[in-house]
Formats: sequence, structure tokens, C-alpha cells
Amino acid sequence: MSDAYYAALGWCTAALCIKNMLNHLLVVRCRFAGELTPEFSDHKKESLPENWQVKILYPVLYYAVGGFAGPFRGKEDMERFQAMERNAVENETFFLILAAIWPSIPVDMPDWAPTALLVFVYLRFVHFALYCFVKIQPWRAISWTLSTVVLNAMAINIIISLSKKGTSGSGEL
Repeated sequence: MSDAYYAALGWCTAALCIKNMLNHLLVVRCRFAGELTPEFSDHKKESLPENWQVKILYPVLYYAVGGFAGPFRGKEDMERFQAMERNAVENETFFLILAAIWPSIPVDMPDWAPTALLVFVYLRFVHFALYCFVKIQPWRAISWTLSTVVLNAMAINIIISLSKKGTSGSGEL
């Protein structure tokens, strides 16, 4: 396997980690900002009590994640950012698993493999940015669809390559 593939895999993994941490910060920001709004009290009641005890770290975190900043659309923002987290888990987990094991599978790695990794991650960042805004369709769906096409191209390449070698997951080549 080429160094270009491993470099792309390392960059993509790090970039997705950063994107997901930004998403988590958006959720935390919603919790802090939402504490100031009446409609947020339902979420506060459902969360663990120790999450809302005033401690010395609370004021620091409040200002660090921008809990004081607007605009905040209450429950709508919280649900949007939590949906973004679910979407990332549903899509990026499979990508990372497939990208990590692809070099260890006895198949001919296509020249486009490093590019596929980068394109997938770029599309996921576009999807993330579009998800942050309300009513940005059909562009969000298009970015998701294109990233899914890249992921499926990777998977199909592996299946076809293994089929040509005479194995279908039996472990024998």
C-alpha cells in the first residue's frame, strides 16, 4: 500500500475527529445557551442532575463554548445538532472501518483510493456545514448522497476484487 493512502487515511481520521468534536461543542453550547430559555427546561429535567450542578468549571465552560452567544433557537437547535451526531455515527463509522481494513485485504488497491478518502471527508464537511443551517435542501441531501456513493464505491471495489480472487468472505484465497 502506498504512503499516499496512509497519509490520506491519517488526515481523514483526524479531520473527522475534529468535525465530530465541533459537533459535540455545538450540542454543549445549546445546553448552556438553552439553560437561559424556558423551553429548554424539559431537556434539563431529562438530563443527569450532576450535569447541572454549579461548580467552579461551569462558568468557564459556559463562556468557552459560547453559551452566552446568540442566536439560539432552543429545542430546534438541540435536536438539529443531535441529529448531526447520529448522522455522523451512521455514516462515518462504516467509512473509517472500511478505510482502515482496505489495505489489509488482499485486493488490488485502485489508484483512486486516496482520493476517495479525501472526497468522502470533504463531502462530510460540506454536509456538516449545511446541516448547521436550517432548510438548506436539496444541497444537504446531495452532499450526503455523494458521500454515500464514494463509500459504496470503496465497498464494491473490495467485493469485486475479492470475487475475482475466488473468495467471498470464506477466508481462503
